[in-house]
Amino acid sequence: MCIVVLKSDFFFVLSSIVLHKWCIAIFQSINPSKSSLVMLHVGMLPKLTSSATGSMDQYKAAVIGAGPAGLAVVATLLDQECIPILWIDPNFEAGRLSNYLEVPSNTKVKLFQQYVTTSPSLNRFSSKALMPFVGQDPDKGCPLNLAATMVKSLTDSIRKADSTRVHCVQKVVKELAFSEGRWKIDGADECERVYLATGSHPRSLPDTGVEELLLDDVLTPTRIPELVTDDDTVGVIGSSHSAILALKNLHECATTRPKRIINFFQSPLLFAIYKEGWILYDNTGLKGEAADWAKQELQSGNLEKEKKLERICVKDYSPEEQVKSWQQCTKLVHAVGFDRNPLPKILFNGDELKQISYDPHTGKIADGLYGCGIAFPEKTVDPYGNQEYAVGFWKFMRYAQKKIKL
Repeated sequence: MCIVVLKSDFFFVLSSIVLHKWCIAIFQSINPSKSSLVMLHVGMLPKLTSSATGSMDQYKAAVIGAGPAGLAVVATLLDQECIPILWIDPNFEAGRLSNYLEVPSNTKVKLFQQYVTTSPSLNRFSSKALMPFVGQDPDKGCPLNLAATMVKSLTDSIRKADSTRVHCVQKVVKELAFSEGRWKIDGADECERVYLATGSHPRSLPDTGVEELLLDDVLTPTRIPELVTDDDTVGVIGSSHSAILALKNLHECATTRPKRIINFFQSPLLFAIYKEGWILYDNTGLKGEAADWAKQELQSGNLEKEKKLERICVKDYSPEEQVKSWQQCTKLVHAVGFDRNPLPKILFNGDELKQISYDPHTGKIADGLYGCGIAFPEKTVDPYGNQEYAVGFWKFMRYAQKKIKL
C-alpha cells in the first residue's frame, strides 16, 4: 500500500477525530494483498503525540485541574463538541475534595444531582454517579465523601468512554506560553484556549510562636485525638463554615477534648436565609449542619454558659493585640480564607504575568486563558445588591454552562 500526502489546500475540512475514524475505515477496507493508493491532505491528518518522535499535539482546549470545577468545564466543552480536549491533573482524584471526606456539605443533595443532570455529557453516567445519593434527603446536605465519589465516578467514566475526544495526562503543568494566537503547555502541546481549575488551599497564619493545626486535619473528626491533648488550649480563628465545623469537632471529640476551646472572631455569626427562588447570604452564610450547631450551641450561648467554650471578638484589636490574644493558646486553627494553589509560570507574548488578575464575570485572565472554580470564582449580586463570590458544585457548573460559548 502506498500513501501519498498532498500539501496543497483541500476543498473541505473534517475534524481530526472524524478523519481519524474515516481513515481507519478506509485502511480496513483495503485488500492487503493488492497495491493501493491512499491520498490524504496533510492539514487533515490528526496530530497525535508520538513518544518516539516527541511530536506536538494540537487541541481545541486544555483544562488544568480535575476537581468539581475542572470536571464542569470538561463536560461543558464536550457538550459543545469543542474537541479534542487536553485534560491535565496530577491525580484525577476529585481535587482537594478528597481531603474532606468526613466533612458535612453545606450544599443540598439535589444540587449535587443537578450538577450531573444539567450537562448531557455527564448525564450519560448519572445512574452510576448518583448511586451514592440514593436514600439521601434531596433538601438536606450530606457527607462530602458522597460528592467526592460522584466526581471520581464521572471523571473515570469520561476517561474511559471519551478517550478519543479527551486526552488525559497526569502531571503538574509548569509553564503556559502564549504566542501567535495559541497557548503552548510545557513547551509541547498547543491549544486555542486554556482553563485553569487549579483550586485553592486554606490560608495559613503568620508566625505567632504558637503551634498551628492544619484546618484540613481539624475538619476530619477521626484525626482530632492525634492532634490535641486534654491539657491543650486550642484557639479557632474565624466564624465561617469551616471555623464552626472545627469548633464542633474539637468540642465533640469523644476521646480527647482540649482543656479550653477559644473562638476568636471579627464578624458575628451569619446564616443563609432562604427566600423565594434565591438565598440571601448564599455564599457567606452558614448552612446545613454547621448552621444548626451554631444556632444551638453558639448563638444560644449554651457552651459559654457551661464554660466549655469561650468566644472573643477581636474586631477592634490591632494586629499586635490579636497575636497577643492568640498566644494564650497552645495550638491554633486558622479558618479564615483560602489562597490559590501555585499556578504555572505564565508567559504572554514573551512577557511573564506575575500578578494574575481575572474578570470575575467572565473568568478571563488573558486572550484564550480563563480561570474557574474556587481560585477564580464568579462574582454575583443578589436582589438586595449584596456582592459575593459564588463557590459550590452547582455554581461551578452553572458558570461553565453560562460563560463557555464557542
